[in-house]
Amino acid sequence: MEFSFTVSDAEFRRAWRLVRKASSRSSVKTAAFWILIMTGMMLLYRYVQPGNHQSAASYHLAFSRSSFVAAANRVASLSTFSERVGPFLVLAGVWILVVGGLVPLRLHYMYRKDPRMLGQFSVNITRDSITTETTVGTLAKSAGNVYDYWCEEKDVIVLMFHSGAYSIVSLAGLSEAQRDELRAILSAALPKR
Repeated sequence: MEFSFTVSDAEFRRAWRLVRKASSRSSVKTAAFWILIMTGMMLLYRYVQPGNHQSAASYHLAFSRSSFVAAANRVASLSTFSERVGPFLVLAGVWILVVGGLVPLRLHYMYRKDPRMLGQFSVNITRDSITTETTVGTLAKSAGNVYDYWCEEKDVIVLMFHSGAYSIVSLAGLSEAQRDELRAILSAALPKR
C-alpha cells in the first residue's frame, strides 16, 4: 500500500500522547519519582524547620483583652497551617505548571524544529517492509522486525521501534477502506497495543 501525508502539529501531539500511554511503565516510574521527590522535600522541610514559634501565651502577655487573645490564636493557627502545607502547595503548583504548560510548549517547539515534519511523507507499507521518503530528503527502508508494535488514535498510527523511537503515520487523507487495508497489513506484521 502506497500513500502520502503530512503531519500536523495536533497529530504530532496526539502521537506523543499515544506513545506515552502505550509505554505506561515509564509513566508509572515518572509518577513514583515525583512522589518520592515531593515526600523527601516535605520531610526535609519539616526537619530543618525551626520549632520555636511564638505561642498564644506570649500574645496573652502583650494584650490583656480576650478578643485580642482569640484573634492572635486564630492568626497563629493559620500561620502554622500555612507553614506546614505551603511548601507542598508550592511544589504541586510547580509540577502542574511543568505538566500543563511547559510540556505542550516543548512539543510545539520539537514539531517546529524537526524539518521532516514540515515536509510531505511518501510511504510504502507491505507485510515485510516499510519505506518512507520525505520531501526534505530523507529515505528509510525498514524490515518489519525492527518494529516492536503499533498503536492507533484518531487519524494517527504510531510505529514503535524496539529502541523506544517511533514513526508517525497520518491517516487524515485516507478513506475508511484504505485505513482498514493499512490496519490489516500492520496487524499481519506487528502486534497492536
